[in-house]
Amino acid sequence: KGQPPIRQLANRKALVMGNDQYLHVTKLVNARADARALGAELGRAGYKVTLLLDLNEHDMKQALRDFKAKVEGGDEVVVFYAGHGVQLGNANYLLPIDIKGDDEEQVKDEAIQLQRILDDMSERKAKLTLAVVDACRDNPFKSQGRAIGGRGLSPTTAATGQMIVFSAGTGQQALDKLSGNDKDPNSVFTRTFIKEMAKPGLTVDRVLRNVRTQVVDMARSVGHEQVPALYDQVVGDFYFRP
Repeated sequence: KGQPPIRQLANRKALVMGNDQYLHVTKLVNARADARALGAELGRAGYKVTLLLDLNEHDMKQALRDFKAKVEGGDEVVVFYAGHGVQLGNANYLLPIDIKGDDEEQVKDEAIQLQRILDDMSERKAKLTLAVVDACRDNPFKSQGRAIGGRGLSPTTAATGQMIVFSAGTGQQALDKLSGNDKDPNSVFTRTFIKEMAKPGLTVDRVLRNVRTQVVDMARSVGHEQVPALYDQVVGDFYFRP
């Protein structure tokens, strides 16, 4: 009969963060709306959702500690982040709203390394961790004339039981809107993810492959190249909605 879907066995927990109101670098417009909408959809799929918006460094690090403490062995975890992110060396950093970015060392100290979140979930023995990062907008430090970090996020590796999704590939920019008349409050990636996630009977990797295909087509329709990147080390089938 095959294996039962993971959702029937595991406790579902989600940490959803959206940062728009940056104090020292370019503000964003969609990140909070993306976090709210995605958090609501995860709630409908049976996740206990912690939704946090416009986090400074202290609050973001505290939120990660609090969430780590809630995760138990065998849990099924989603971590979603919308906001600014940069790549420094081979590491990807998520930026709190009070980041100054005077230099690379400061960013490494004050931003949150994505790998830290993944390691925390491994340490807590989560059965499945899906990390979704909609953060490859333009380099936030450009306006100060500082070239900190490369454009987009760098390729990463997932540990067993982890799946990592970036809304755009290395060196690509993720679109907030398709055109000036695009009234959708959500980014191109997040709106597509929410729509596909709500469909029953699709495995998560199928959902994400559908999202990738649709985002590529939508971006190309306006002459833009955006290919969501997927790093998958999940064994077995897992469903948002069986």
